[in-house]
This record gives sequence, C-alpha cells and structure tokens, in this order.
Amino acid sequence: MSIALLQEQIRGKKTPLVLGLGPDAAQIAPNIRRSFTEMYGESVMATAEALRYHGCQVLDAAADRLAAVVLDAAAYLRCGAMGFDVLANLTGAAKARGLYTVIDTRGAAASPWLAGIPQADAVTVLPWLGGDACDAGEDKAVFAVVTTDNPTAGEMQRLIAGDRKLFLAAAEQLARQGAGVVLESGYALDIRDVRRKLDKTFLLLTHCTPQAAESAFDYYGHGAALVDSTIQYAADMPAAVEKAVSELKEWVTVV
Repeated sequence: MSIALLQEQIRGKKTPLVLGLGPDAAQIAPNIRRSFTEMYGESVMATAEALRYHGCQVLDAAADRLAAVVLDAAAYLRCGAMGFDVLANLTGAAKARGLYTVIDTRGAAASPWLAGIPQADAVTVLPWLGGDACDAGEDKAVFAVVTTDNPTAGEMQRLIAGDRKLFLAAAEQLARQGAGVVLESGYALDIRDVRRKLDKTFLLLTHCTPQAAESAFDYYGHGAALVDSTIQYAADMPAAVEKAVSELKEWVTVV
C-alpha cells in the first residue's frame, strides 16, 4: 500500500525526482555552521542543530515540487542521540509538508524505524535476512538495497548465484515479499537487468544519471524514482530543484 502511495504522489507532482537529504556537515553553508557554533561552541550540539536548520531549509525548497524525500540515517546518527532527534524531527517535518518519507538505514529490520519514533513511510534494509526483513505493516514499505557504490561492493554483490549475479537473486527474493528495490550502482546495464527480471517492482535509484535511469520507467513514467542528493548543497535550492526536474524530464515524462 505504501509504495502505491509513493507512486500516486509522483503522479501528482508529475516528476519521479526524489530529494536525497543527509548532508556532510562540513559542506553545509558556512554561515549556518558559524551561527550554531557561536551559540553552542565547537560541539556535537552545534553540528546537530546546523543539520536540523539546514534540513528544514531543503525541505521547504523541495516540498512544492517533489513527491518524496530519502533521509540518510547515517548522516544524522554520527551526532549520536542528538542526531537521532534531528532525524526524527526532519522525518516529521517532511511528512507535515506532504512529502513521502523514506529513511535510508540499510539495517536488518524495518519495524524500529516505521513503528518507533521516526514513523517514516518506508525504510531501506539489507536483504540478507530474507523475508523477515520485509516485516513492515500494511501501510508501510520496505526497499531492499541490492547494489551499492562502495569500492569493494562487487566482491559480494556480483558473485554468481546459480545462473545470475547475487544482487539479482536478492532483488528477486525480496520483491516476492513485496519489497521495492534500491539500486545505487548507477550502471545502466544493472538497471536494465533488474527491470527485465522484475517488471512490476518499484525501483529507487541513487547515484544515477537520468539517462542511465531511463530503462527503469514504463511508458507512462511509472515504476521508479530517481534520488537527487546534490540539491541539498545548492546555493539556490529552488532553482536547483527546477533544474533537476527539467533535466530528468528530457528522459522520463510522468503521465
């Protein structure tokens, strides 16, 4: 049900572009970091509050134009309990602005992030628990991360499992349990291979160009979303949103 809601909101916004939110604190605008450092000194609290303020700014810039946001849990949890509070706060702020919320935890279990304090609409998991990783509740969704872009990812993800690569086998197994699939590699061939095997599964694409993402979408521009994590660093965020939407529209049109 929850993935259907995401697709419905994408149709409403007429773009499958999704906001990626989870900045490197060092890349937040210097004036924001300086303001909170002056209040709290060089401290975890200063970093956490800068992340909170910055996150709200980005959400304000994107909410009218985009359907969803993917929040990178690791970017906030580096600040410990204060960072968790910021993550929960930004999840609530995104929902209040009408955005579908995905927390990118890459954990083993979905339920703590969906039924606990953050109460996101969806969460990412690693697929190695099998179907138990998809225990999310009827109104929530799980996305299984089957490819990543770290340097040694291929040591595991591209092992051969029977007649196919391991990441394809994992994607098939979790899709049978109703999960969506996250592809982070950005390789057009990986996206095509997954789409051939899983023609009805919703794909969440990160670190990917619009051209490489094209094969993930059907004729109507449905079935996938492309996450853009560069908007959060733009000096003019509303303009960056419009530019990213326009560039994606050259390859994918939602009807």
